[in-house]
Order: sequence, then structure tokens, then C-alpha cells
Amino acid sequence: MEQPTSDLRAPGRQRPRHAAGTADELLDHLRSLSGGGVVDAPPSGPTFAPGPPVRRDLGAGLLVPVVGRRDQVLVAALSIGWASSLVMFWVWWLQPAHRTSWAGLVVNSAVLAYLTLLPAYFLLTANRVRRVDPRLPVPLLRVAFVVTKAPSEPWAVARRTLRAMCAQRFPYGYDVWLCDEDPTTETLRWCHDHGIGVSSRRGVAAYHRDVWPRRTRCKEGNLAFFYDRRGYRDYDVVAQLDCDHVPGPDYLAHMVRPFGDPAVGYVAAPSVCDQEGTGSWSARGRLHREAAFHGAIQAGHSAGLAPVCIGSHYAVRTEAVARIGGIGPELAEDFSTAFLLNSAGWQGVFALDADARGDGPLTVGAMLTQEFQWSRSLTTLLLDLVPRHLGRLPWRLRVRFFYALVFYSLLVLTTTAGLLLPPVAAVTGMRWVQVDYVEFLLRWWLLSAWLVAVLLVLRRNGLLRPRRAPVLSWENWLYALARWPYVAWGVVAAVGQRFRPRSITFRVTPKAHDGLEPLPVRIVAPYATFSAMLSISAFAGEALTGAVGYVGLCLLGAVAYATVTTAVAVLHGVEAARSAGVGRAHAVRRTAAASVLVGAGCWALLAVPAVLFPFYVSIVLAT
Repeated sequence: MEQPTSDLRAPGRQRPRHAAGTADELLDHLRSLSGGGVVDAPPSGPTFAPGPPVRRDLGAGLLVPVVGRRDQVLVAALSIGWASSLVMFWVWWLQPAHRTSWAGLVVNSAVLAYLTLLPAYFLLTANRVRRVDPRLPVPLLRVAFVVTKAPSEPWAVARRTLRAMCAQRFPYGYDVWLCDEDPTTETLRWCHDHGIGVSSRRGVAAYHRDVWPRRTRCKEGNLAFFYDRRGYRDYDVVAQLDCDHVPGPDYLAHMVRPFGDPAVGYVAAPSVCDQEGTGSWSARGRLHREAAFHGAIQAGHSAGLAPVCIGSHYAVRTEAVARIGGIGPELAEDFSTAFLLNSAGWQGVFALDADARGDGPLTVGAMLTQEFQWSRSLTTLLLDLVPRHLGRLPWRLRVRFFYALVFYSLLVLTTTAGLLLPPVAAVTGMRWVQVDYVEFLLRWWLLSAWLVAVLLVLRRNGLLRPRRAPVLSWENWLYALARWPYVAWGVVAAVGQRFRPRSITFRVTPKAHDGLEPLPVRIVAPYATFSAMLSISAFAGEALTGAVGYVGLCLLGAVAYATVTTAVAVLHGVEAARSAGVGRAHAVRRTAAASVLVGAGCWALLAVPAVLFPFYVSIVLAT
């Protein structure tokens, strides 16, 4: 590891070194940086020069299969089995005898179409998993290894990461940098003693703009200062980490190896947040939910389908980033950067074996804040940046990126529809469709069984991240039900921001526990509302209609969301007790008493229609 020169020597408040340039001066800078590739720089992101980009093709020897021939055939056979079951499901579903009205059939079929066709994308990637050939040499390039740090992130967390960054098994020299928004005397002294450069935009007004580029209180602005001062001039490749992500000893070699191919503009890597995975159910839930994505699915996007960078850590070719005018806009700067690099014709590769472990959300509140911010940011990109660039991509990448960006919106629409259809039918007596529910469930479970089998094969081949993540878990189920209302809030907020723009501040995920942190009732309010709505609908259905199946679905949904309400509250107290070293009962009373009472109210409201349901069924069947 070489010793770079720091951009900052002493802490403390400083006067701005120079005023922010005008918009025209900034645009001239981006034009020069990109070699004329960027012709405009609105806050939503760069506009490229007209005309198709020069598309670069990956070399034939860069990627090799991960799964052995026998398991490749097995995954293909399981995929065919799923496709056959899908066809049989729809042939059965669309039988004329099942239709009670065209409106009911169309609405229910639209929801089912999304849910049943969604796994096709997963199976596509599962059948084309590739990794970078580990036999290829690491190219001799000028490499910077960078970690970013915000003022709210503890120095101890960043120091742990920096130690691991300095201890890499790498065949050549490389520089380690800390991009710190507000470094202290201790930080500067420690970094100097360990040969680590420090870059900080503190006091530089030009890098504290309210909007992209060089946005204040945003990772993009922090990195922009480093790239403009050092990155573009001194380095060919920059690998960058969030301060809580600790790289393994071979991490840098895995991230730099793909850049031996001149077509590679960026390298994505698995984002595994399991440092705190044993303490927080929300961290475990996301870990289990995304294990296939951060392994097989991303690896299946190499060789032409554009794996996406995950903000916790990725690497870029500085020439490629310069050509697009710098790191992309928004909180999801990882996604926008990968998208813009593909728009400019560069290729991306997924480094399956690059291992860096982060902390993950420490509380359910932190997890839900992340879900809200990510969904808002990606929806903002969908509305503002993507329309200017989608036409520059080949059709396969247009479909790939459009699907990725509308995923949150489709999740919200289908979940909302699925939540509203049973109570409407229960209260009004309207039969959306006339099907045998037992047969429906059996056919549905058959579709799911094929997917579970594929996941088990991938897990056996070490293609989940983390490798031993469970395929099924209660944390996964709770995470899926808990997050979607906040995803919906993020989507709505992005649409509102599009029509009524206002300044937005991004929140940094807490990296340390804050004692007995209370759980506001507003966190569980959406789940309690859903449970109460479904319980009331079930009771109304029992009193007014004979829609037994839909009343049963309402009760099932009410139980699910009453469970979520209670579990989120109680688990928050249990985790607070563990971090504060106090008794569980005391912690629950101190942090989540009101939320627990709300959960108890959900169960009390549910008890009435649940007790009446057997009598209701017998009366309906008798008449």
C-alpha cells in the first residue's frame, strides 16, 4: 500500500476556499470532463450528446460458468417444470366457468399475472450465472481504495474498515483514502500515521450545492470532490465502500481483476449486511429476502444484462465515470451511475467472490427509513432521468432497467389491489371469480415449489449471499409484510416531488445503538389500520353477505397484520433490551408499550369475527 497525500491537514471550521461556480461554469467543466459527451446538467442528471453510444463488448474469456454441467441441467429442468405448471395454472384459471363478471376476471387476473410471471426473471438469471474467471491476472492499474464517512457515522466504525482496507492481499501498490465530510484531529492523525489519505469538501462551497452535481449532505458530492481533485488525474480504478462495510483480504483483487477487459466500466459486488444480522430481525429479514439477488441473480446479469451497483460498495473505471460527468444523481447514486454507464456504452460485471460485510439496519425504524428513501429515489430516477436515456440502450437493457425501476410501483399496486379485493367482495357480496379455493392454493403452491427447488440448488452451489442464508424464514415473511407500506409512501412522495419540487435531505442510516430508543406508534399504524379494516370487513360480511371465501381471506389478512403489529413492537423492545443490557419486560414497557397496546387492540377487534366465523360458515352452507 502506498501513502497518498491528503487533501486536508487540520480539522475545524474553515472559510469557503472559493465560491460555487455559476451553472454555466459547472456545465463547461462537465463538458470538458466528459470530452463533450455531456451537453446539459439539470438537477435530475446529465444529458448526453445526441447519437447512439459506442457499445463495447466483453472479451470472450472474461466470464466462466459457476454451476457444474449437472446442476445446470437440473436448474433448466426445474425451470421447465415451473413454466409447465404456469401454463396449466392459467389454462385452469381462465376456464369460462370461473368467470362471474368480466371486471372481476380482469382485475384478479392482472394481479395474478404480475405475481405468477415475476419469477420468470429470476429463472432467466438463474440459468445464466457467470463469474469472472479467477485464473485471470489482476491488471496493473493505478488503484484507489476509498471509504466514505458522514459526520453521524462513528470513527470507530470507519477505522475498523480502514484497517481491513490496508491489509489487502493485492499484487501491486494501491492507495487508501478516507473521504470524510468533517474529519477530526484524531482522524487526521491516525490516517497520517497509517499512510491513508484524507479528502474532505468541508468549507468548499462549490461542493455543497443543493442539487446534483456536487450535492451537499450526499455521498455523490463527497465523492465528486475526491474525483475532481484526485480520482480522475491519479487513478485508473476506484473501489469505494460505505464506512461500515469491512472488506475481506482478497476483496480488492476480485474487484480490480475484471478491469483487465477494456470494455468494463464498473464492477458490482454482493452487498451483505450481516455484521449485526444476529441482533436485528429487520437486518436478518432483508438478508434472507435478498440473498438470491446479491448472489445468483446479479451474477446472472453479467454478460450483457447489466448488473447494478449497490451503494455499499462497488468499483468504477475513472475514465468511464468522467465520460458520464461524474457519479450519478440521487440517493440511489449507485443505480443511477450504473444506468448512465450503460447508457454511455460501457459494460458492467458482477464480482461474485468480492466479500465485504456491513452492519445493516440496527432497528426496524432504520430499516423502514431505508425502504422509504430507496423507493422514493428510484421512482424519482424513473420519472426524471430515465426517459432521456432509455432510448440509447439496446432493447434487452431497456426492458431490464425499466423493470427494475417500476418494481416498487408494481409492488405497491399489486399489494394494494390484493389487500382491497377481499374486503370489497366480503362487504358487497360481489364474487370476483368462482373458483375452488383448495385447488387454487394447491396450484399456487406447486408454482412456488419449483422456485424453492431452484433456490435450494443455487444454495447448494454457494450462490446465495450470504452462502448459508435460509431459503424460508419467519424474518423474511415479517420483512416483506412490514416494508411495503413504506415503499408505497416513497413512491407517492416521489410522484408528489415531481409536481411540487422541494428540497430533500437524505438521512444516513445509524451505525450505533442509541440506548432504549422508543418505537413511535406511527411505525405500526399502517399495519394496525390494515388489520382493523379487514376485521371490520369480515364482520360486515358475516352480517350482510354469504361470501364465505372472501370473509375467510379477510380474517387471514387481519391475523397477518395483527401479527405484524404485535411482532414489530415486541421485537423492538427485545432488541432494545439486548443493546442496553436491561430486562426484556422493562425494555418493552419503556420503548414500545403504546405500540403493543395497539397490537392488542387489533387482536381484540379480530376476535369477534373470528369466533363467529364457524357459525357463519355452517349457516351459509345450510342455506
